Amino acid sequence: MANPSPTPPTMQQSPAERQHRWHTSLPRRLAGDLGAAAVSATLITPIITVIDRALVEKSSFNQPIIRGLRNHTLAALRNPARFVFQVPFGLIWTLYAATYAVANGTDTIGTELKAPATGMITFLSTTIVNVPLGVWKDIRFAKIFGTQKGPDNVETVRKSVVQNKGIARAATAMFLARDSITIFGSFTLAPRLADVIPDDLTSHPHAKPVITQLTVPVLTQLVATPLHLFALDLYIRQHHVPLSDRIVQSQRYLGSTTVFRCIRIIPAFGFGCLANMELRSMFHGKLDVGT
Repeated sequence: MANPSPTPPTMQQSPAERQHRWHTSLPRRLAGDLGAAAVSATLITPIITVIDRALVEKSSFNQPIIRGLRNHTLAALRNPARFVFQVPFGLIWTLYAATYAVANGTDTIGTELKAPATGMITFLSTTIVNVPLGVWKDIRFAKIFGTQKGPDNVETVRKSVVQNKGIARAATAMFLARDSITIFGSFTLAPRLADVIPDDLTSHPHAKPVITQLTVPVLTQLVATPLHLFALDLYIRQHHVPLSDRIVQSQRYLGSTTVFRCIRIIPAFGFGCLANMELRSMFHGKLDVGT
């Protein structure tokens, strides 16, 4: 490292030097943040796209999840270019690239400014970006894959969704609640719990965040999945349906959907977050060595 002293470099520099650092180092750090976000999103998007489609088709017309996973995986392997350049892949990639990029950039800027509430600001900014994009993605997936017509006849699917503003708003609110739970568990609760893991369990500095990042987001799905299924039912059946019928319908596939949403969270907010953190650390480390 260029500065082995434990005292932060910004504390040793004059205001002019800190301003120079802001204008030279910060843009390169932010570029590293964007690069880490883009690469991490690219790594996890294929599997999440396949899982999300299978889950929507399961809740919409009871297609077995395993069959959907197999069929869509084989289709992606046979024609990867078509799979990558279709709308669903782009939706998922945009969602996670933006989420990681905002989390990285906010933390970098907050650290450079020595903001006392950087962690909370990062959580709030990430939520503001992730939740609307997540709801937008889910609505598009419900439109594209929410009937047995599939994505080959998107216009027919769109016409089949009868718009009811009140029910649509309720579905959107439940999607918002679901994503807020996931974001809180992934970006706030997991890092905090990593700090309280006793050294008797593991003393390796990287083991603690790995443990919490691979478990806490998964456990949040025990709460988020019922909200997810109910919101999907509200959006797909935008007409008057007795509440008891909606509850029965949303609970019908709760067990299997919870399992697969837990599996889905592992690449999205487990391995994806870990890859993003490691890549970001690597890019920032190279910048520090070069300065």
